[in-house]
Amino acid sequence: MSLIVTNELCKKYGNKLVIDHVNMHIPEAAIYGFVGENGSGKTTIMRLLTGLAEPTSGSFELFGVKNTDRAIYGIRRNLSAIVEATSLVPTLTAKDNIRYLELYLGISLTEEERDELLKKVHLENVGNKKVKNFSLGMRQRLGIAMALINKPKVMFLDEPMNGLDPEGIAELRDLLIELNKKEGITVLISSHILSELEKIASFYGFISHGKILEEITAQELQSRCRKSLTIKVDNLDKAEKVLKELKLKDYRTSPNGEIKIFDAIKINKLCVSLDANNVEVSAINSSDESVEDYYLNLIKEAK
Repeated sequence: MSLIVTNELCKKYGNKLVIDHVNMHIPEAAIYGFVGENGSGKTTIMRLLTGLAEPTSGSFELFGVKNTDRAIYGIRRNLSAIVEATSLVPTLTAKDNIRYLELYLGISLTEEERDELLKKVHLENVGNKKVKNFSLGMRQRLGIAMALINKPKVMFLDEPMNGLDPEGIAELRDLLIELNKKEGITVLISSHILSELEKIASFYGFISHGKILEEITAQELQSRCRKSLTIKVDNLDKAEKVLKELKLKDYRTSPNGEIKIFDAIKINKLCVSLDANNVEVSAINSSDESVEDYYLNLIKEAK
């Protein structure tokens, strides 16, 4: 079942079409990894779904309710989002930030409920520490605690891993998995750190220049990701000539001397040919295609 569906959704700013007839399907209880380059439309789609912007044309449904239905305002209470930046008051404590949001939303939590929110994001021991003294990872987790104040069924997170150190990324990753599994919260998350997205996403949507290129489950993606052979050489120009002589066509080169080959080739045959042409190989590695490789290949095919 899809909790959120868009139908030929479009958004224009002036004469520029930034969302181009998008059809998305966000399944219930999924962690939906939203993958796209800067300016691809990820944030704009989140803004449309949360009501921060209005579609130019097309439509969307939240929990089966169409965006043109007046009931959509009530349905949006099931959503929570951190889009572009987490709004925190740096001179207040974590708990006072929650109280401040309560005043803004016109709700009132008990002290136990506030403690429970902080416990969910593993900030139960921060005491009277001011937010300005929090690490970036702690601020992100507090932002998520505040996003949980309305007990959402769906959470939108726009680049929440940006700027985090490896420990902060790991903490946030574990927290999102916990909220998804224990609380049943459906998560739409965009991130440039695709290696981390691979560890948590159960469903993917790939977008480029405002168009959805593909939606796919993590299982389907894993089965489609091609095997590759990566070699590091001392001379890219000479190595490319060898690859062409061997009639290899599906490969990518990097300025650091690495070549990723997707064509089937026997390693010993390749090494013998490179050696015969005075190309030194310093490293060889066989691996499956990553989410980043898959996305880059989708863009290449779309062009």
